[in-house]
Amino acid sequence: MARPFAGIRVVEVGGTLAAGAATKTLSDYGADVIKVEPPAGGEIRRLPPFPDDRPHVDTGACHLALDTGKRSVVVDLGTASGREVLGRIAAGAQLLVLHLAPDDAERVLSLVGEDGPSTVAITAHGLQGPFRDRLENDMSMFAWTTRMQHHGFAGEEPLRYAPHAATIQVGATAAAAGAAAIWAREHEGGRAALEVAGVEALAGNVDQFFVLWSFSGAEMPRPGAGAARAGYPAGTHRCADGYVVFASGADSFARLCAGMGRPELATDPRFADPAARAEHDDAFRSYFEPWISARTRDQVFTQLQATGVMVAPILDTSEMLVDRQVQARGSFVQVDQPGVGVHTIAGPPFRMPDGWEARPAPALGEHTVEVLDALGYSRDEQIALFRVGAIA
Repeated sequence: MARPFAGIRVVEVGGTLAAGAATKTLSDYGADVIKVEPPAGGEIRRLPPFPDDRPHVDTGACHLALDTGKRSVVVDLGTASGREVLGRIAAGAQLLVLHLAPDDAERVLSLVGEDGPSTVAITAHGLQGPFRDRLENDMSMFAWTTRMQHHGFAGEEPLRYAPHAATIQVGATAAAAGAAAIWAREHEGGRAALEVAGVEALAGNVDQFFVLWSFSGAEMPRPGAGAARAGYPAGTHRCADGYVVFASGADSFARLCAGMGRPELATDPRFADPAARAEHDDAFRSYFEPWISARTRDQVFTQLQATGVMVAPILDTSEMLVDRQVQARGSFVQVDQPGVGVHTIAGPPFRMPDGWEARPAPALGEHTVEVLDALGYSRDEQIALFRVGAIA
């Protein structure tokens, strides 16, 4: 099967992490993604880490992971000539994905006529409304959407996700919107003008509690120590070589006792129901902690999975790469990047025969001449554009 977006041209404008994440999906599944970048390179090229901590616009980890297989064209959109170049690039595309400040986004969108590509405009709060011009980052968007409020323990400060998690989710939403626009154009004709507001994309995601609030008027409480005791085994526990995490359920306690080789504890009056269990937390831990501390994460996982306990080892990245299931599936792939060497990135987010390929990320401006040649710009015209700073 051919890659599903083969023959589709996508133009990316903005050079941001969210835009890069959005068009990576399209690129890896076959689209020709032309990444239109400012002369100094965009945000994504400046995000660490870098090999040997030596910063360079062509070697940053986020760029290498998210710009796979794209073509890089350097165009200064602050110049009239640069905007004319972008207009000609976009005219031959099926989709334009941009992540710019609203005024800049509207200027770029004005270049697209009714016969031009469909568009997906990523902003923090949308192109309309009193907050349209607010600048946000990953953490502030997470806070705006109420999602941070529910992370953490009762009485403690709210917690954020790991860096870039929220922004990547915004990019994933934009990728889905872009794929839908491509499908609609291919099957129904016409172009679509879509917006992805980061705060809205995050507010509608999985760990939201709007439905609970709308019916009850109550916020979902953050967990406290008492709830953790009543629901054990739940949360994180230390083993001989690290940590495992448990998710408790209605009958998980009896399964845990069976997996520990102590089935009689499930009917012990001290532990027979959650209320009693909470009052005798220390008593149960006198059985549980010696048992778990004497075993490795893999031993705990294997032994308790056999009795149906929902438990998983907490792995770091190096351990994940040698995980049996990851290796069997080929969940990570290696890319040989010119100037960097072989490095490892995540594999396909979904599988289809021969549908996905991660190719090296482009050097800044690597394909400027190639793309302008294909658009019919003569060498003299390209030299003139270079001299006025419209291309690089």
